[in-house]
Amino acid sequence: MPPEPMSLHRYSFSALIGDYTRTAIGLVLTLGPLLVTTPLAIITAILAALAALFFAYGIRTVIRHCTAIGVSDKAMEARGPLGTRLAWQDVKGFSLRYFSTKRDRTGGWMQLKVRGRFRAIRVDSSIDGFESILSASARAVRARGLKLDPSTVENLRARGVRLMIDDSAAEAP
Repeated sequence: MPPEPMSLHRYSFSALIGDYTRTAIGLVLTLGPLLVTTPLAIITAILAALAALFFAYGIRTVIRHCTAIGVSDKAMEARGPLGTRLAWQDVKGFSLRYFSTKRDRTGGWMQLKVRGRFRAIRVDSSIDGFESILSASARAVRARGLKLDPSTVENLRARGVRLMIDDSAAEAP
């Protein structure tokens, strides 16, 4: 049997350049003082802990850069170092969150989370083809008859996914 047709979506380098830059700046600012001086033990511990956080953030960014999100009529999958596959029939939850970077909510990004029984796939709106991934996920949720929280319904409307999710899909608060 031939493999099912699947669209593949990736995070471009330009979409992740900010994350790579923050990692580099954070490591320079935390490891730099440790390389050129011998600070007090408490300062060393604080800088080392912060460096570990920036390093972990950098590893997370590299993993996102190496991961492709595949979408087909039957499943969604993350192909990469921490890959997983989630059949649409096994979807148990779905959320679309908006993270604002400005007080007037003019800047920010969205994060789609599709959950199965034991695993989840998260996708940020900076990925190439986010609308396609969102539409396929919304169709799967509608086919499964899953209830959505009001903020997810509102965020779907904001992205223009009105035809696939109607008001009856929202849970009461």
